[in-house]
Amino acid sequence: MGFIKVYFILFSLFILPGVVSGQDAIIVKADGVGDISDGGKGWARDTAIEDALRKAVEQAVGTFIQSETVVKNAILINDEIIARSKGYVQKYDLIWESNDGSLFKVTVEARIASGKLQDDLAGIGLLMVRKHKPRVMVIIPEQHLMKRIPDPAGETEIIKRLLEKGFKVVDQSQVAKIRYNDQVSAAIKGDTSLAIKIGLQYGAEVVIIGEAFSESAGGGLGGMMSCRARVEARAVKTDTGEILVADGKHASGLDITEAIAGKKALQKAGGELADYMTEQILAKWSSDVTNTNSIELVINGISYSQFSQFKSALTSSFRGVKGIHQRSYTGNRGVIEIDLKGDAQTFADELAQKDFKGFNIEVTDFSAGRLELEVVKKNKK
Repeated sequence: MGFIKVYFILFSLFILPGVVSGQDAIIVKADGVGDISDGGKGWARDTAIEDALRKAVEQAVGTFIQSETVVKNAILINDEIIARSKGYVQKYDLIWESNDGSLFKVTVEARIASGKLQDDLAGIGLLMVRKHKPRVMVIIPEQHLMKRIPDPAGETEIIKRLLEKGFKVVDQSQVAKIRYNDQVSAAIKGDTSLAIKIGLQYGAEVVIIGEAFSESAGGGLGGMMSCRARVEARAVKTDTGEILVADGKHASGLDITEAIAGKKALQKAGGELADYMTEQILAKWSSDVTNTNSIELVINGISYSQFSQFKSALTSSFRGVKGIHQRSYTGNRGVIEIDLKGDAQTFADELAQKDFKGFNIEVTDFSAGRLELEVVKKNKK
């Protein structure tokens, strides 16, 4: 007898009063705190709300639990509790706020959902705001029987589905100018630095780049033409070069003409790839705003003693920093990667306000995953 998996839901409407919509979401109250001295009341209020939302998700995740029982030959061999980490904020209300001169405190009532985020437009909209509305660029040139296709169906379908989910996407007319140039071809073949360069040129935080092919699969019944297509791509963060997701999908199309059959196959494959990539990207962004995410700090003009002081201050004075990984130090230039519970923009604001012994830090370049910093000497009074 093979393995039989039986899933038991441990919480129900009868034992968990906060559950709504058939166990898909719960209402959670959580408190958050922001330090006014780090950046003023407005900044502290935003920080406190983000702190409360992260705590709300952490509370809710403990509720979304299933037990997986594995039985082999009618003998229980494994029974473990699996915590579902895919909780996200669907909506929230600020029900209390206060400041005592040094700290801004809030209480939020948040609806935390556990289903598929990519199917929830309200949840996606809130996530986009919390991620500061990142822009996406899609470049996927197509070929059919070794011929370039001027209006790629796979690329168009991916853009269409991204827009339907609320993504900000670079205008396709801008992509048309470069779709078949040498830089794009090199980027498709694996040159990530060129993919980053292209994305930054058009103001995109993420570039989805790849290629698509279609070919005839022969004639079918009733004189119909059949085509097969494959669309493959990878999503690259333009600030760090991190690949968020990479995959390929294939599909078939049927029509009375080969050209339209190829278009239909490319459109279908592009849609399937878009759905998968959207799911993976949203999951990564949701994790970024709830859990820790990696931020690269590049500090220019810093001595090694200042570098040591800076690293020490990160762990002792910045509550969101959960880990520090020194990457390099050479020629008064230090590179650190931090595990940050929060977002880079809030951290950059806090960093710019921080008073270090003998020097200050100026933010010279900013992105969601990377901060370029410069040491500024304090003026002697």
